[in-house]
Amino acid sequence: MRPFILHRLAMSLLAACFLAGGVARGAQPAASAGVSGTHPTPQELQRQAKRCRDLLKRSVYDFYQPKCLDLADGGYLEDWKDGQFVRRGEKFLTLQARQLWFFSTMATENIERAKSLEAAWAGYSFLDRAFRDLRQGGYISKTTDAGNPLDLRKHVYHNSFALYALVAYHQATKDREALRKAQDLFQVLDRKAYDSRHGGFTEFFYADWRPITDPKEPSYVGAIGTKTYNTHLHLLESFSALYRVWPDPRLRVRLEELLRINTVTVQHPGHRCNVDAWTPDWRYVDDARNLRASYGHDVECLWLALDAVRALGLPEAPFRGWAEAIGTYSVVHGFDTEHGGFFYTGPLGAPADDTKKEWWVQAEALLGMLELYRQTGDPSYYQVFARTLDFIEKHLVTPEGSWWATRHADGSAHANLSRSSMWQGAYHNGRALLLASQFLSQYKPRTN
Repeated sequence: MRPFILHRLAMSLLAACFLAGGVARGAQPAASAGVSGTHPTPQELQRQAKRCRDLLKRSVYDFYQPKCLDLADGGYLEDWKDGQFVRRGEKFLTLQARQLWFFSTMATENIERAKSLEAAWAGYSFLDRAFRDLRQGGYISKTTDAGNPLDLRKHVYHNSFALYALVAYHQATKDREALRKAQDLFQVLDRKAYDSRHGGFTEFFYADWRPITDPKEPSYVGAIGTKTYNTHLHLLESFSALYRVWPDPRLRVRLEELLRINTVTVQHPGHRCNVDAWTPDWRYVDDARNLRASYGHDVECLWLALDAVRALGLPEAPFRGWAEAIGTYSVVHGFDTEHGGFFYTGPLGAPADDTKKEWWVQAEALLGMLELYRQTGDPSYYQVFARTLDFIEKHLVTPEGSWWATRHADGSAHANLSRSSMWQGAYHNGRALLLASQFLSQYKPRTN
């Protein structure tokens, strides 16, 4: 039987399992976490939509544009210090690609379109000139500020963001060359990184695409030699975006497999949450540091998986039980009923013990909770969204712009006072506020 047919059969079986199992396999209603409420009125939804749009403009867009543009060398300055963006001697592929995605998306949404296109071009041209490996394919990990090669290794995580950004730039500009580069990158990843024996993708490589196996090598995402939930989640994200503009049959097969990996493979067998580190043949790494729930990744996975379902044209209903189970696990164990917002991580099946509040976790929780409200009609998920947004505006958004990277559970100052860095740009919070405002503007609430 052809591989494509096998993939379609597997997806059908997967959907049937979700439909049969539903929420009964361990999920609890969000009200069990102490959250309940009535449906918002149409006026309330419009008020929240405007709130998100205002926060997007003043706390994200106006902070980065134009201050983060590197007018001397191209691309984007990454670090904020003493009231300004500063050079730090290097530029990081993931951050450069995320900023390119953000400005491209702002242009597509006609948010300061001319300025957004200018900012997007600064990132696109630098990405192409400094990071793209014309000889061996893919994109390297780091350059100097001026764009000279610094770390020639290639990580699938970083390259996935390059792919995501190229698609967004194509959508903003209709530049066919940007789409061709995205297609080429997918094909390179498929040839060089796809694991045809065990499925999924090998993640970390030298410049010539030899896999990195030395555990002493400095890494970026996960331990050397593992496959990670984190990387495969972002492949799901970027492949979904590419499939919407280029419905290639092989890309569809890979996207369906990534949907299966993120909804079934990386889930811990004893709990309705995912864990990050896996062996190449998909056995979870049995280590206390790995056997933890990451609430931010799970609520992000929830909405990205449903987005992939929609991109593929599959029915959403069979995935509803899975979505509610993984989302409710994060609400029950990770939502702060006292202060609002989500804690960082916790041991499996137990309340969070790492209770700091990370900016990106709160951002992804906005979209995860709205997706659950869309799927289930349960207003308690909307209330979790609203209380998380309250925490964001009260404790994360700074008066001078951007978000604090980390706060304590009660919103007080944390030792990490970053507002922009190689890992923190306009992607998580900018995307969350944009998509949340769109959802809230369009959603028709149910009656109580």
